[in-house]
Amino acid sequence: MRRPRCKATAAWWLACVAGLWLLVFAPGLGARVSGPCSDCHTMHNSQGAAPMAYGFTGSGYEAKADPNANLLVTDCLGCHSALDGSTWRDATTGAPIVLNTSEPDYGASSDGGATHQGLAAGNFYWAGQDDANGHNVMGSDASLSMAPGNTVGCGGDSCHSNLDRPYTGSGFLNGRAACSGCHMVSGSLSPSVTGWHHKDDSGPVVNSAEQGWYRFLAGHETGDGYGVSGLEDDDWERTTSSSDHNEYLGSSGDKTDTQAMAREGNTMSGFCAGCHGNFHEQNTSGAGGSPWIRHPSDAVIPAGGEYAAFIVYDPLVPVARAGLGGAASPTVNPGSDMVMCLSCHRAHASPYYKMMRWDYRSGDLATSLSGCGVCHTRKN
Repeated sequence: MRRPRCKATAAWWLACVAGLWLLVFAPGLGARVSGPCSDCHTMHNSQGAAPMAYGFTGSGYEAKADPNANLLVTDCLGCHSALDGSTWRDATTGAPIVLNTSEPDYGASSDGGATHQGLAAGNFYWAGQDDANGHNVMGSDASLSMAPGNTVGCGGDSCHSNLDRPYTGSGFLNGRAACSGCHMVSGSLSPSVTGWHHKDDSGPVVNSAEQGWYRFLAGHETGDGYGVSGLEDDDWERTTSSSDHNEYLGSSGDKTDTQAMAREGNTMSGFCAGCHGNFHEQNTSGAGGSPWIRHPSDAVIPAGGEYAAFIVYDPLVPVARAGLGGAASPTVNPGSDMVMCLSCHRAHASPYYKMMRWDYRSGDLATSLSGCGVCHTRKN
């Protein structure tokens, strides 16, 4: 059996230990894998008396005495990271890159091209620059001890405290942390324990466990057997336009208590609410009414006033739909489409505070409104 590609040179591993150790890691998961089984698996954890399995062990990225689960030659990082700023897809496995060790020079940009944010969920490079710019999934956050807006009591080691700590309770979250705290690629999740990377997510709409759910986002507060529905862009939004983007499911149902989002079906915002449920209340008592103290999420965009002019889809500010069609739509429909969590935030990390898609805190009004003004068309 051939040596795994990630074991090519000693210099490669020195670069991993010196560079990747300083950053925060997590995957963005995409279409079904293809190619030789040996790209990802080894039949025995040895070759020439040397271990074949590699992974992040807590002291660096190195060979492991014990094999990885499912006889994988490496872990999530081995396929979903790159040692430069230009690689956006792994050349061997085709996996999308969500961590570049240099500033990414591809994908979405909110300032005319100077600052690229990587693929759809952003790039963990930015979390390595500042904790406040991304999710911390394999290292403690310097400023937060638990997920902001956490309202779910799952015990002291809950994923709702921090994704770098394995959940030690029962059920499908047991033992999960880091990447698999969100992307359910292993464990006791029904209906299948293994083979998530082999699921047929050709869609166009991915909305079932048999397809691996949208980007393998399954379970969470919605429970075992549930997941996120969506339409997956074929290059993870490396390129975007009004008709070239992901599509997200939303729900305009009631959100007047801290658990309401969990009952909103297979929506992206409902999934986010598994850890950030308190961000979706209408006010501090959870009783609804006015004033709103947080930006609405999965709220229908009004059909009148300044919002009526928001009719061309802007991938920088995605919307959620009440229903998903067979292709990305270039049109926004005020009165039925919704603002959601990902309308303002990247899921992994961005160059900006709180994972914002644009520089909301900029001292330049035009820059800070570059995203807000897409919906609030009279404010720019």
